[in-house]
Amino acid sequence: MTHASLKKRTPLYLLRENGLQLLMYALGAVLVGQLWWPLTPLYLGYCVLSNILYMAWVCPYCGHYHLGTCAAGFDIFSGQRFKADLGKTFARQFKRNVYVMVPGWVLPPLIGLFLLIKDFSWSLLGLVVAFCFVGFWWLPEDAKRHCAGCETVDCPRRPKR
Repeated sequence: MTHASLKKRTPLYLLRENGLQLLMYALGAVLVGQLWWPLTPLYLGYCVLSNILYMAWVCPYCGHYHLGTCAAGFDIFSGQRFKADLGKTFARQFKRNVYVMVPGWVLPPLIGLFLLIKDFSWSLLGLVVAFCFVGFWWLPEDAKRHCAGCETVDCPRRPKR
């Protein structure tokens, strides 16, 4: 997102920007709850915690965070409480800390696969496919539209020339 394309970030705009991730987390919560219902609040709690840790460990190194142009509004949600350490780059921090997000993306389909092997059902298969579609295709594809005009030079997602 560039300064020229910065829209007023209303609550509706931020909901739209984070909607696919929220949908993925909701589908994941349903999936993990199929294994054992107490896993649902634990999974959702981990999703919240992982996003807070991502904001603390990665976001301060992105130029959009301090410029107030973060499309996801992480600068707003965190109140810009997190500060970057000198000598660290966005690319380095992203590569070192993105792992904090992995369980929220990987556990639901693994649990779904286990449950499908244990006791196959079409509705469960549909839920696993929906999670994978949203989390591994739709969400990344939707995020690419922000990469087109991004000035963050050391972003790992930036196309190499």
